[in-house]
Amino acid sequence: MLKKKLITKLMALGLFVTLVGSPLPQFNISSNQSSAVVHATAALPANIKDGTILHAFDWSFNAIKNELPNIANAGFNTIQVSPVQGTKDSSTDPSKCWLLYQPTNQSVGNAQLGSESDFKALCSTAHSYGIKIIVDVVMNHVANNGNPDQWADQVDYKFKNSSLYHNQGQCTNWNGRWNITQQGIGMPDLNTQNSTVQSYARDFLNQLVADGADGFRFDAAKHIETNIGLDANQSWSGSYWTNTLGSLSNRSNLFAYGEVLQDGSVDNISAYESFLNGVTASNFGGAIRSALSSGNLSSIGTTLGGVDLGKAVSFVETHDTYENHDGSYSGWLTDYQRKMGWAMITARAGTVPLFFDRPTATGSIGSEGDALWKDPDVAAVNQFHNAMAGQNEYLRWTNNNSTMLVDRGTIGTTIINYGSSTYISSPTNLANGTYTNHGSASCTLTVSNGTISGNIPANSIIVLYDDYPILLGTMPPTSIPSSVVTSNPSPAVVGQSVTITYNAAGRVLQNSSTVKLHWGYDDWVTPTDTVMTSAGDGTWTATITVPSDATSALNVCFTDGSNWDNNSAANWSIPVTTTTPTPTPTPTPSAVVTSNPTTAVAGQSITITYSAAGRVLQNSSDVKMHWGYDDWTNVTDTAMTSAGNGLWTATITIPSDAASALNVCFTDGSNWDNNDSANWTISVTQSTTPTPVPTQNPTSYGVVSTIPMTVESGMTTTIFYKPSGRVLQNSSTIKAHWGYDGWKSTTDTVMTETYAGSGLWAAVVNVPTTVASCLNVCFTDGVNWDNNNSANWTISVAHVTPVPTLAPNTVVSSDPASARTESYITVTYDAAGRVLQNSSTVILHWGYDGFTAATDTVMKSSGNGDSKWTATIYVPAAAKNYLNLCFTDGVNLDDNSSANWNIPVYKYITPSPEPLITPTPVY
Repeated sequence: MLKKKLITKLMALGLFVTLVGSPLPQFNISSNQSSAVVHATAALPANIKDGTILHAFDWSFNAIKNELPNIANAGFNTIQVSPVQGTKDSSTDPSKCWLLYQPTNQSVGNAQLGSESDFKALCSTAHSYGIKIIVDVVMNHVANNGNPDQWADQVDYKFKNSSLYHNQGQCTNWNGRWNITQQGIGMPDLNTQNSTVQSYARDFLNQLVADGADGFRFDAAKHIETNIGLDANQSWSGSYWTNTLGSLSNRSNLFAYGEVLQDGSVDNISAYESFLNGVTASNFGGAIRSALSSGNLSSIGTTLGGVDLGKAVSFVETHDTYENHDGSYSGWLTDYQRKMGWAMITARAGTVPLFFDRPTATGSIGSEGDALWKDPDVAAVNQFHNAMAGQNEYLRWTNNNSTMLVDRGTIGTTIINYGSSTYISSPTNLANGTYTNHGSASCTLTVSNGTISGNIPANSIIVLYDDYPILLGTMPPTSIPSSVVTSNPSPAVVGQSVTITYNAAGRVLQNSSTVKLHWGYDDWVTPTDTVMTSAGDGTWTATITVPSDATSALNVCFTDGSNWDNNSAANWSIPVTTTTPTPTPTPTPSAVVTSNPTTAVAGQSITITYSAAGRVLQNSSDVKMHWGYDDWTNVTDTAMTSAGNGLWTATITIPSDAASALNVCFTDGSNWDNNDSANWTISVTQSTTPTPVPTQNPTSYGVVSTIPMTVESGMTTTIFYKPSGRVLQNSSTIKAHWGYDGWKSTTDTVMTETYAGSGLWAAVVNVPTTVASCLNVCFTDGVNWDNNNSANWTISVAHVTPVPTLAPNTVVSSDPASARTESYITVTYDAAGRVLQNSSTVILHWGYDGFTAATDTVMKSSGNGDSKWTATIYVPAAAKNYLNLCFTDGVNLDDNSSANWNIPVYKYITPSPEPLITPTPVY
């Protein structure tokens, strides 16, 4: 841990991860291979320990998910995400990256990176690529309010208890073990000896595991005491690590490492190594940067600066060294130097390398960083590291110590030439043969009688393998032995699902308890592992979606993680075709396709009936429903059941993320009924039961506060009043007495207690459009008054020019009248006498704040012949001012004579405490 003198603005965090090893798959060797090395594409190691980590610093969960194919191709088997805990500010200003290291809670999801559901989706998708997810967790402290010893008001109420903190002030003696573990480092320091603090930590970490996390990086780990080493038998000794890590779900399969920056006297490194899978090799990182500065690569030596080789997470730089402008600052490193340093650590044995992805100059928190992580040389070294797991190392330097050679066992060498072009003639453990660089530079070297020789280009990274076995997939695809591998449909259709069945009976995997489908396409493009499901009798199945850019074949083989069935090194191929019904949504011809219920509800079951009489499938003996949703997302085939008389039925569950329509057509495996290429659509609506909005805790409020915090003229706002300790604290009825701009148009609005016994009262008021500057407020129970000691309260109001509203009301209305972020609203449209009055389908076209994120939602007819249509939508958290809406049937548009309609939006925000409302002169 860097001495955190800048922590109130920038929490220093070292990045470290320990990884776990597994044997490489049984590779195939090209039959014409001689002494020349064949270029290999390495699979991702199954265990973190054997691979490399990409620190996707400040990337949002969705930004990471979008890059997963490229991350896999670059050879990273693990991704470290920035802290997922709540933050005290929703800013994405990149200069405020420290916000993520001042957490307000121990929960999953924040404004900068995404929600818990986004995180779950990232983990699930990453696992399908064989990539693990490690979470940077901040467990030592909480966010401050500007004063290092005081928590921010946004901190979760359950952490607003002084007994949960050490309360020993802030650290000034960085050479005292008591000081660095029992005092703060710029924020309120959690009492990690406290059983409640430990319980909260266990709950949070287990929630991350349940969501899909594969490990953790503990920020500021050195500042959380142990009970061994330097802490043994001391007054500050504590059992945090034993009690927290020992209670984690799936602990044996998790990789946990800690930021324990080395100082040589009070870091207690060996103690943390005993609890964790790894610690940060910060001194080694400093040695790498020093070598890059001096040009003397041999200065790094052969050790890792005091960290156990098997416990080290190594790095060239971290977000700490990049962001902190102190003695450890690494911002001076060029991309060339970063890449050379990466090769120096990643070619090594034992350590787990971590690649810090720098933010871009124009990016914000949540944005993807720079692209050096997918540089061809970075990828080549990653693949070398992955393939060399378990091989020992032989280090040496030449060319005035500007060239470093790393042999791994007898099968591979990486050469880092940090200088001009040179001729080498160096001892090596490689077998005799000719070797060609796997990286970007053109270079071929020869090994003869224990010496490697040849010309090395200037400023280059040379990655060499000997005649090491080649990854599955180098042989030409062969036909599918039907008794072993089959597919449905066959051939597979581009962009659609295919179910692959593998019969392991009598084969190498016949007794395996788990089997994975290892597959790619068009000669092993983007190889992926997909877990298969046992169907009994040694048969396994997996359903995958054929990539949209596949052109000829899927390539497949199978593994249980240790053994491989690759069809005697030939693998299998499944033909791919582009033949498929063209999905073009159209209204459902009721005589052919009907559904019960008529409108599908997301997350619920629906039964679909297909009448084949007089159609292409009328004589078919079996029929499948080919379906997807929202323009053919997640295409699936479901077998239908004959009901006689040419009728077929299928019951399915509507995916919970379906927003507008089911898309369906039908097939018997050879013939298709796709409504003359128009297919059928069945309207989908979200559940009509809105998701409850979390009840806000009264301790988050001051005496008077509002939702939204920024009030605008013409909008609806909720005024909150907390009478605890005040004259009205025992009142059974309370009214808000309010006016505006110096008590104009005074009004009494009855308040409601937000929930029984909460002591928090609320009143919803419509802010007049004529308000120029403020609302004036005080409170009464009819007898007593709370008027802020005769100063009353004022609520600032921003005056805005009204935009077109829901007019005329007979055309568009909503329930509720004002939209609330992160909640549902039902929009009703009356088409009577308007351009869409005779339309059989009506679509709500909507967005927010100028049609941002415009979306189409299919509306539901009332069915009463009154031309009314309804749709229930979920108001995005990003909406600030208005929902914008208009209506269409796909041809005609009703947009309120180009003015559209607008529904006011108010944001669900936990108001800040006093001083939110400022006093004004006596009323």
